[in-house]
Amino acid sequence: MQDLQAQSKGNPQVGIRLGLPLGATARYFFDDANAVEGIAGIYNQTFTVTGLYERHFDLSALTVPGFAWYVGGGAHLGSRRIDGNTRFIAGFDGIAGLDYTFTNIPLNLSLDWKPAVHFTTPSDLASFAVSVRYTLNR
Repeated sequence: MQDLQAQSKGNPQVGIRLGLPLGATARYFFDDANAVEGIAGIYNQTFTVTGLYERHFDLSALTVPGFAWYVGGGAHLGSRRIDGNTRFIAGFDGIAGLDYTFTNIPLNLSLDWKPAVHFTTPSDLASFAVSVRYTLNR
């Protein structure tokens, strides 16, 4: 029986993130469990660029092939318009989610919670999103 992995080592994933923030996402797996993700997003007069490290845990043995959950963290930089003034923002991010990679087509779906703590403006702790990514070179 073939051993199916939830992710594709070395194959970048690019796509869209629908939620908070709304924008573009790109993810790269170093191996079957460790990945980095970049997000460029907009929301509520805010623009951020976020870098995350993610640790993925395969749930295929308990559910269906390609299903996983993940946790991680990182940091962000950006700008936010407050009371007519544009302010620089920076801070830390966490991420936790569920992930599904289709076995027959190069498509990945994820649902996550990504709280962001800003150093100089109010934090965004209720940031949920669905991401749809295309897996390159697969």
